[in-house]
Amino acid sequence: MLRYFTLNTTVETLSFVIAFVCLARDASPVWRRMILFLFITCVTEMLGIHIKRLYLADRVHVHPNVWLYNILLIFQAGFISSMFLLILNKYTNGKLIIISGLALLGVLYVFELLSHGIFAYNNITNTLMSVLFVLYSYYYYYCLLKNDKYVNLTFSPDFWWIAGALLFYFGRTACNVFFDILSLLKPDIVITYPIYKVLNIILYSYWSYSFMCRKWLISTSKVQFQ
Repeated sequence: MLRYFTLNTTVETLSFVIAFVCLARDASPVWRRMILFLFITCVTEMLGIHIKRLYLADRVHVHPNVWLYNILLIFQAGFISSMFLLILNKYTNGKLIIISGLALLGVLYVFELLSHGIFAYNNITNTLMSVLFVLYSYYYYYCLLKNDKYVNLTFSPDFWWIAGALLFYFGRTACNVFFDILSLLKPDIVITYPIYKVLNIILYSYWSYSFMCRKWLISTSKVQFQ
């Protein structure tokens, strides 16, 4: 069982536990759905490890685990887009932006599946999704700067959730764009792997802190109105 707990899966599992503790009774269904999303992510990662072991043992009869991550892309696009929509709607009507992005991702996802099947990774869809999430994040910070209302960023769940998403998806996009250059630095190893591990730690650390801020915010509000 311990073989399924790598650095990535450990960080993701801890974030799932924190999300469950902090968001299980949250009034917002979108925030509560982060628990489900993190659970799906943890299960996918652990299944991915299992399937990879089977594939390395029998490459003739077992397919690589890429198809599993193609399915995860659907959940990533849906759950994360819904969070962006919830947060952006506090400053502007973000429905058209988010729905347009999801429609574009859906068309590209189907096109890639028809082009190479489910056993090759939908890399273009993944890259476009990362770019969209970076743009959504920038737009949020633009709206935040323009807004006159005071926000204590130290305890703002929205701020920290989007900060994690921005750093992760910006870093991942940069790795995808400069993959060939990065590969030349250390030809004997895949240098993007340690970068992805660091980005994963940043993402789930920031998200975990945002969940705790959300819990603290709700608890404080209840106390104030009692």
